[in-house]
Amino acid sequence: ETAARVAAGGVARAALAALVPGLEVKGYMVAMGERTLDRARFDWDAIDGNDFWLPDASAAPEWEAYLQTLRKNHDSVGAMIEVVARGVPAGLGAPIYGKLDTDLASAIMSINAVKGVEIGEGMAAATLTGSANADEIFMGETGPEYASNHAGGILGGISTGQEVVVRFAVKPTSSILTPRRSITVDGDPIEVVTKGRHDPCVGIRAVPVGEAMMACVLLDHLLLHRGQVGDGPRGKIG
Repeated sequence: ETAARVAAGGVARAALAALVPGLEVKGYMVAMGERTLDRARFDWDAIDGNDFWLPDASAAPEWEAYLQTLRKNHDSVGAMIEVVARGVPAGLGAPIYGKLDTDLASAIMSINAVKGVEIGEGMAAATLTGSANADEIFMGETGPEYASNHAGGILGGISTGQEVVVRFAVKPTSSILTPRRSITVDGDPIEVVTKGRHDPCVGIRAVPVGEAMMACVLLDHLLLHRGQVGDGPRGKIG
């Protein structure tokens, strides 16, 4: 089921490369169970160099040892994935219907095992004051620039031209070797043990799926924008 999403994402990436040269979509792990990414050690170039899509190559061995321990204990663990789109033009989306963040949240939430989606600061915004959360704007040499990106690149449902940041939580794999109580179709008690090969953390495989869904939604909105205003000067994005 997810292979079809990744295939569609590949097509979307190719179309995006033709429509908006320089637009880049990248996903990576920011948490796996008790392990969390040290943002001070964030290395964009390290993401493709380890099995965890981790932007900190030095932490990968510790994450692997943690996951192997869970696997040997016949257990599983959840994960948090972040997907960033760079080079997204300003002006995609709409203020009420067809909001860019609404469509992104819907697309990401439709992935199997996803239980939560955040845009920008997400749930952490509830702990901030208005003055701390505001992304101040000033005029730079090439146009408007922002002092921060708490909004995750989307304000009022419309892209700002900043990085679009989406974060989503994946639940622990339910198919584990540890017996779990359940009931039969008749309501009788039963113990369930799932046999065979099952990943102790499906969040790892969710990274390219999240990237694919981001690419598909961005392409949808680029085509919607072009369909609404055309390719002339008034239809210029960004």
